[in-house]
Amino acid sequence: VGETHGLIAAIEDQSDGIRWSDGLGITGASGTAVGTGSVNTDAIINNYTLTGTDFAAGLARAYNVGGYTDWFLPSVEELNKMIINRSAIQSGGEPHGGTLFGGDNIIGNELCSCTTYWSSTEDDYDGAWLQDFYGGGQGTSLEDPLSDVRAVRAF
Repeated sequence: VGETHGLIAAIEDQSDGIRWSDGLGITGASGTAVGTGSVNTDAIINNYTLTGTDFAAGLARAYNVGGYTDWFLPSVEELNKMIINRSAIQSGGEPHGGTLFGGDNIIGNELCSCTTYWSSTEDDYDGAWLQDFYGGGQGTSLEDPLSDVRAVRAF
């Protein structure tokens, strides 16, 4: 009881383009490591004027599937674990109505993930970390451009 064993990724995206925040200053969502995404998500929600599902962390926290309401926006390292394990996440989710990361995108003859996802890790006053699920790279962006959200929960 009270132990965390791992993360479960949602089987579908919660957004195909949403802002990270309303850009009103530092939230304190500075955790990068596995295990910090939920605390980051709370910090973001508690420090912004946006409400409900108008921004990435709020949308992730509002996700409710399978009776679970403890979903959150993953930290940058949790997001990286998702890209490392995306084949398993996608193959486990598709039989249950899940979707591929980034939707069904085709480049050449290959079905692939071609999009960026927000993490809950803030970079600075107006930037946050995200991950490219096609090329695999991580980087920072201003908090108002649109990127995707895929919530996770700890078990």
